[in-house]
Amino acid sequence: MNQPKPKAFATFREERGRNYRTSTYIQWGPASVTRSLGSALLLNPGSAALFQARPAAGRSIMGQVTLDPTMQQLVRFTEAIYQNRPLEGRFYIFNLFSLQNPSASDAIACFEQLVENGETTLEAQLASREELRKQPWIMLGWGCLQRKSRPHFSALKAMWQKQIASASVPAFGKRCSNGQDYYHPCPRLYAMREPLLRDLVALYQQNVHTLPSSFV
Repeated sequence: MNQPKPKAFATFREERGRNYRTSTYIQWGPASVTRSLGSALLLNPGSAALFQARPAAGRSIMGQVTLDPTMQQLVRFTEAIYQNRPLEGRFYIFNLFSLQNPSASDAIACFEQLVENGETTLEAQLASREELRKQPWIMLGWGCLQRKSRPHFSALKAMWQKQIASASVPAFGKRCSNGQDYYHPCPRLYAMREPLLRDLVALYQQNVHTLPSSFV
């Protein structure tokens, strides 16, 4: 069965010369269908950009964005787990923090400094329990990170996991060798993407036992 071609949408904000992507979702079917097909918690927004203008300083703007490689991989994952079912709804992408930067190490260092300077808080990065409860499941995939002294970032990861647990959302992901982090769903090495996709589908099947009621 041919699935409708998905589109991606996001909200951007510029503040003090830095760009933030504060919400992101991939839409299948009519825009009026907002139910969640699933979600992922990644590190921070990467390269996806608006088709048109960037937000003015101090303002937010929402619009359609290009599907970056991570979004394309999430599309493949979603269509793989739902197989021949017609898709209508949204895949929601959460991030540990909303600062946009394609370099993970630079983004984390900048985030640490922003918290240290009092320009943001850890609590401001979290999705609400109400928003998380709308998700049938969430894939953890912020990447396998080198162990460094990053106290604010480490605390933030723990807070996100506590928030997800308190919302009783089924969560899964492929654990890294450090036992604390989870593989990003779209590895930089192209040859690793298909094997990891298969692993994630298997983990979904092991950990999420029921599909959303609309698809049963």
